[in-house]
Amino acid sequence: MGMLLPSSLTELIIARFLNLRYLSSKGFQNLTSLESLRIRDCPKLTSFPEAGLPSSLLQLYINDCPLLKKQCKRYKGLEWSKIAHIPCVKMDEKFIYDP
Repeated sequence: MGMLLPSSLTELIIARFLNLRYLSSKGFQNLTSLESLRIRDCPKLTSFPEAGLPSSLLQLYINDCPLLKKQCKRYKGLEWSKIAHIPCVKMDEKFIYDP
C-alpha cells in the first residue's frame, strides 16, 4: 500500500483483504515493537514476509485464512519456521501447540 507504519506499533490487525496473497518484508521490517498480529478473512493469503515476522511478536491469531493455515502446519508447513518462535499462536481459535 506504500505506507510506513510506526516502529512503536504494538498491535496490528489485517482483515478482509480478499485478494491478498503474501505479506511483504517491507511492511514489517521496522515493526520492532509489534507484539500482537491478527490476520482474518484473507482467503488467498499463503505466506508471511520472506524475512519472517518481527522477533518481538508474542501473539499471532489467524482466522479464516485456509491457505495460510495449511502452510503453517506444525513442523510440516512451509511457513512453520517463521512462526515457531511465537509463544501464543492460534489458528481458527485453536492453540497450535496443543496435541
